[in-house]
Amino acid sequence: MDLVTAIRNADPARAVELVAGMDAARRRAELPGLEALRRELIRRDGVRPGWDAALIVGAVCHSAPAAAANWLARGELDSHGAWDRPPLIGLLEAQPAPWQRDVGLRLANRRAGSTDAWGSGLLFGITEHLLRRSDTPPPAEPGFVVDWMRDRSSALFRSAVTVLPPDADLYTRLRADSFTPVLGPLLFEGDTARWFDHFARRNDAERWTPALVRLVADGTLDRAAFLACGFARLARGGAPGELRTYLGLLTGLAPDLAELAENRRALVAMLDGDSVLAGGAQEWLMLLDGAGLLGEGELAEVSGVVWARPEKKLVRAQLGWLDRVAAGGRVGVALGAVAGCFGHPDRQLQGQALKVVKRHVRAVEGELLTELRVAALLLDPVHAALAAELLGVEVELAGEVVVADRLPEPPRPVPMPAPLATPAELAEKVVPLLVSPEKTPAFELLLDGLVRQAWTDRDALAAALAPLGPERHSLHRLALAVAAGGAEPSPYWAEQLRRSYAGPFGAVLAARIEEVRQQAAGRAVPFLLATPSWCHGALDARELVARLARYEELGVQPGPVDFAQALLRTVGDGSEGAEALTSPAGRQLAAWLRGGGLPRRATTVVPKEAAADGHRHGEQPDPDPERAALLAVAAGAPVPEEVRLLLGTRRALAEHHRGRPRWPDTRAAAVLPHHREETAVRLLPGLDGEHVLLRLAENTGPCGPGVHLLLARACGAQRERERTAAVDALLSLAAQRAIDPAALGREAAALVHDGDLKPQRLARTLTALAAAGAPRLAWDVLAALLPVLLEGPLPGGGAELLAAAADRAREAGARGAIAAVTRLAAGGGRSRAVAEAKGLAELLGP
Repeated sequence: MDLVTAIRNADPARAVELVAGMDAARRRAELPGLEALRRELIRRDGVRPGWDAALIVGAVCHSAPAAAANWLARGELDSHGAWDRPPLIGLLEAQPAPWQRDVGLRLANRRAGSTDAWGSGLLFGITEHLLRRSDTPPPAEPGFVVDWMRDRSSALFRSAVTVLPPDADLYTRLRADSFTPVLGPLLFEGDTARWFDHFARRNDAERWTPALVRLVADGTLDRAAFLACGFARLARGGAPGELRTYLGLLTGLAPDLAELAENRRALVAMLDGDSVLAGGAQEWLMLLDGAGLLGEGELAEVSGVVWARPEKKLVRAQLGWLDRVAAGGRVGVALGAVAGCFGHPDRQLQGQALKVVKRHVRAVEGELLTELRVAALLLDPVHAALAAELLGVEVELAGEVVVADRLPEPPRPVPMPAPLATPAELAEKVVPLLVSPEKTPAFELLLDGLVRQAWTDRDALAAALAPLGPERHSLHRLALAVAAGGAEPSPYWAEQLRRSYAGPFGAVLAARIEEVRQQAAGRAVPFLLATPSWCHGALDARELVARLARYEELGVQPGPVDFAQALLRTVGDGSEGAEALTSPAGRQLAAWLRGGGLPRRATTVVPKEAAADGHRHGEQPDPDPERAALLAVAAGAPVPEEVRLLLGTRRALAEHHRGRPRWPDTRAAAVLPHHREETAVRLLPGLDGEHVLLRLAENTGPCGPGVHLLLARACGAQRERERTAAVDALLSLAAQRAIDPAALGREAAALVHDGDLKPQRLARTLTALAAAGAPRLAWDVLAALLPVLLEGPLPGGGAELLAAAADRAREAGARGAIAAVTRLAAGGGRSRAVAEAKGLAELLGP
């Protein structure tokens, strides 16, 4: 029986006997057969007899440690088996000590920290055995520490040759482990936090934090080194969850003042971390300062970091600390630090800082007084009088100068790229489109390119698309179908299109895709009529006239959906030359252009309480039959169903598409590029992606209630990138003089009352709008919002809107009382909302 047969027959004893009698050259000669056997065993399902023998025998047949480690660590180990029992373990132990040491160290550095818990845990057993047999200390490798933690935390991975006491708790196992003093301080390196209590469940005796605290207390772990590693780890930062785990461990060690002083630079760095981390560092630094172990420069540095943090709790704690410092006689250093809080965006915290100054201002003079007067320029108007009284000067407040909005240039249409001229050029465009199919120019070029190349040379098109491989995407499938003569890609083609292009706009695009496929299978056309002239979707009327004239020359009939989409993208005044066309489609186009294109329709907003779906949304009156009839391809030809539905009421659309997924695709804005109000109404109640809003701002047509409602929703969106898109859209629309700030403010207020918009998010968006150059626009929105908002009980977060309003009013130089704000300010109470209302009312004047 040869070696491979012995292993395949699951006879490890015979395999060990055979390999033990071989010299190094003979063992190397067995490697090709062992490699083939390994591949064979990997392909088997379920239990793999002989796997462990193949693993160990193959390792010792490699005389070079690097090759042996590579054999063991190739990622296929998934069963424990009997590697750690005679006779296989004897093969490893019979290898020379330098081989065992080198293989063990290479395994520790190569596979340490693998995400495969089983494979990495079992391989750790082999690694540890080789290191211990060769009397090699464990390597200071962070990933190896993770494997060590997993092994020590659970008996699942422990081998039969483990040196740990059986049935002991975690502390007892670690105390008996010679690896602990070396690897313990390295617990703060790598991805270890998630393993601290991974296997503990409800068994406190298996938790790492109390076990490590005891190991430090009994001297198993060096306390100074362990604390230094822990503080250094917290100073470096990281994920909040892991940092809180390490913070809990250090808190359990209860470092004394000398130890805190030794690590005070790390404590200062921790102030930039997670809020819990910063709070812990602040408390420790307070202890150091109370013991006289923190320098004046360090106190000022700490205060500066805290003033920049958003957590009010930390700022209040810092002000209280500085108040105690001043009361203890160090007035100069305390108030110098307090001055940095005068510029805090929260007016209540500014007021608390002024109170600290008021308690100790009698001891202030000279350079410090000058410093406080300069800092007072950053105070809010509410605190101006108190600052003037305390500091002995009339404080001139920053931000009183009226700043005109700096709006961008109105968007200019970007011309579409030239049509794809060759099959090779088209094939190059397909792959990027699969990654980002929602870009209008690429989508339109691909559809048109497929039609052009199928008309010119279908065989060349098929050859160019052949390297793309199997179908992966609806547009990919379309390309292959057109190249194959329009054959339906699969029995589920229609259903796939319906799912991929859901909603009213998606249905139109799906119909266009299917029409291109059908044209390839029947009467082909030389190019598409609806390909836009500009990237935002609009089609030049003269260009459409020229295309249709070419159709007439060739005797080609337009596709109904393609022609309907072309009409929806076109406006005119009748002077574009369409009267010379003679086909039914040509006469229809001439009538369309004489009428100026698709007539616009008024829209309204349906309140939430009156809406069947429970959402405030836009609505239109019943459709005008003459409006839809304008889209007939020729006399007596019906309007394509998808287009008819799109131009109907939102109620009919909602009923037709009920239960289908939303369609967050930027191509929605390119279907009706001259009617952004109708597009917005059909996108409500939800915002279908931030890019749709940006494309909508590039379109033309008036902005009615639907656009303003859509913008208001975007201003309060959960995702920051959608709120950023709302700011960009507002700036663009304002540059076009297409936005009504008062209408936007009223819609936003209604959404806040409905519970569909969080005031805090809206406040942040309007603050960003002002920072982007439009403080007057932001104030005009708020000036219209506040009277509606304050009609009833102020919702949670309303104080932030009042605070934002005061900031925007000061930036815009706004004057003139708002009755609702004045009533709230005069109503009494000590809430933040009342305080903010008083400041705003004082700023606006009578």
